[in-house]
Amino acid sequence: MKTNTCSNTEIDAIAHQIIRQYFEENNFHAFILEEEKDIEISAFIAQWLAYGKREMFLRVLDTLGKEMGDSPYIYIEKQQYLHHHNDTSNLYRFYTHEDYYMLCEALYKIYITQGKGKKTMQEILKEKIGDKTTNYKLVLETLISLFPNIKGVPQNLTSACKRLCMFLRWMVRNDGIVDFGLWDILPVEQLVIPVDTHVFKQSKRLGLCNRNTASFATSVEITENLKKLIPHDPVLADFALFGMGVEKK
Repeated sequence: MKTNTCSNTEIDAIAHQIIRQYFEENNFHAFILEEEKDIEISAFIAQWLAYGKREMFLRVLDTLGKEMGDSPYIYIEKQQYLHHHNDTSNLYRFYTHEDYYMLCEALYKIYITQGKGKKTMQEILKEKIGDKTTNYKLVLETLISLFPNIKGVPQNLTSACKRLCMFLRWMVRNDGIVDFGLWDILPVEQLVIPVDTHVFKQSKRLGLCNRNTASFATSVEITENLKKLIPHDPVLADFALFGMGVEKK
């Protein structure tokens, strides 16, 4: 009895068609930035804010995007965020304006103090790691080390580190839809899937993990099982698992 199977190329084509349709139907629009440092900064701030309902998160991100203007890098370089300092009023959810100021200060230290205004975040990471690697954990730990004691940035790999995994997916993958593909510090097949409540519940239901909590170890377990299905791009399944969870299918 013959069974119909799909090649990796066919899986890619089908998945990308579904993903593109989803983002078009849900009115997603990418920020139009061209410089690598601008994209790194805007993407890192975006993942930092990525909590709760999409509409609320995008509203705050849009406000900050207008404040940053055409170049998030110049915004950081010129310290145009200083008016947020000592402002303990609410910015979004459990973040205050002071929390945002501290994040911007960390970015200033990365690009201006460490990078002397000449290096991208990836170049700074490569200096610490030694160019390219296949060690995802090392990249994640080194990225974390750039943001010591910043609220909203995990300080170890105890949690699932969902937002940082999402940031790395944006930077490394290139799908022409939502992932920029600017970084080559890691190969795509070494990325770890971002795991939130939706992805975790669907992964448990599908037998992709046995653990009972959404830890980083859980994220790795899910990714390793996805590699058996999509070895060249396991995080491609992120959109499907997340969508299934949101739609409760």
